[in-house]
Amino acid sequence: MLQRRGRDAAVKRKRYEKKRKSSQRRWSWITRKMTFRLLFLLILCGILSLSCFRYLMQWQTRVYEGLVKKGYIEFEPGKIIEELQEKAEGINFKDHSKKEILELLEIEKYDDGYTSIIFYGEDDKFQFYGLEPQAWDSMMTDVFWYNDVSMYNQLDRSGEIKFRDTREVVMIYSMHQALIVMPYFLIALSLSLLLFLPAIFYVWNRMRYVGKLKKEILIMADGDLEHPITAKGKDEIGVLAENLDQMRLTLEQNIRREQEGKKANRDLISSISHDLRTPLTTLYGYLEIVEQKKCSQQKQEEYIRRCIEKVEEIRTLSDKMFEYALVYEKDEQVELSELYLNELLENLERDQEFLKLKGFSVQTRYQVSGLLKIQGSALLFQRMFNNLFSNIIKYGEKEKPVQIEITVEKGSLEMRFLNWKKSQKTHTTESNKIGLKSVRKMVELQEGSLFVAEEEEIFAVTMRFPLYD
Repeated sequence: MLQRRGRDAAVKRKRYEKKRKSSQRRWSWITRKMTFRLLFLLILCGILSLSCFRYLMQWQTRVYEGLVKKGYIEFEPGKIIEELQEKAEGINFKDHSKKEILELLEIEKYDDGYTSIIFYGEDDKFQFYGLEPQAWDSMMTDVFWYNDVSMYNQLDRSGEIKFRDTREVVMIYSMHQALIVMPYFLIALSLSLLLFLPAIFYVWNRMRYVGKLKKEILIMADGDLEHPITAKGKDEIGVLAENLDQMRLTLEQNIRREQEGKKANRDLISSISHDLRTPLTTLYGYLEIVEQKKCSQQKQEEYIRRCIEKVEEIRTLSDKMFEYALVYEKDEQVELSELYLNELLENLERDQEFLKLKGFSVQTRYQVSGLLKIQGSALLFQRMFNNLFSNIIKYGEKEKPVQIEITVEKGSLEMRFLNWKKSQKTHTTESNKIGLKSVRKMVELQEGSLFVAEEEEIFAVTMRFPLYD
């Protein structure tokens, strides 16, 4: 019972870990998308901008009061009341009309468009407006001013003016805040919009990167495949740039291979056409002499021997053509079949005789069963052995034995060919290693692998092929 509960708990933990990792991958994929990043930045900047704008607009009144107190906006209600009191001392209020009172008090002197003066009687009853600024009912004030602008207790002033026959209460209101309504609103809006700079910078940076990619793609389109594509970022544009750079490298590699193949084919055709002409001409001449039977038996045998040598030259040249075609063929396909190891050993023994005829000694060590099977082609193995032994004949030292080992290592058939190299003084033949390249290609076509170890005096080739039941 306890074991069952433990298994259930382990299964639940695995499911939880699987869901968690899946969620993390999904979230990582979403956050890498440029649309998500841009939307996130816009939302964040929008919230910050609105908060900043609301905060700044709440400080309108304090900013206005500070400007008045520091003298940037002129408004002195106390001074106005003192001047009105001086003029009212010699005036009978009830003997004059409203217009006359205003003229005697020189009210127009204080009309700056933003000062309001209201007269009240002794019973605090409204009398008339001395000044009524248009800014009081301004649509601009109602729309762009955040708080109530009708009264500001710290700036507005009321005072008593004594005429000869009565006293009046004068209320002086300031509407000078209308002077800063629009500038303050625009400044607050501008400062708030500055918080969108991260989103704007992100878009500008990515668009500049897109422009750079455009230039690099045009460079690549003009044929310059060595100029790298700059991969920057993990969003869609960054992934696109990375894939473009991979495409550039692949295209460059394919073009290089194609150019190498074309050059090799040109060189091969030029070389083979020239090399074939000489042995064919000589072979034709010897055969013509032998056919006419105008020479002694000893000469015929010599000519036949020379014909065999020329045929061998032609065979070598034809093998060389096959090797070049095999190395530079891109989509070479070979039909593989089951091969028993004893078949390969028979072919290997026959090729060893050719080595021995050329003066080489061979040491073999086979630690395998002839019933082992691999997937391969008998024709390719024959050509592989021919190439390896031809290289040994061309570059190997006859005084020291050629070692051939066949073993089974970790489920694979391993064939190892080792020979001693001729000293640099005894041969000057320069190798283009096309034979070794063709051997590698043939090994890979048979799902095997080839390893080359070369030292100053020793050259070893190891081929591995997977075994099949």
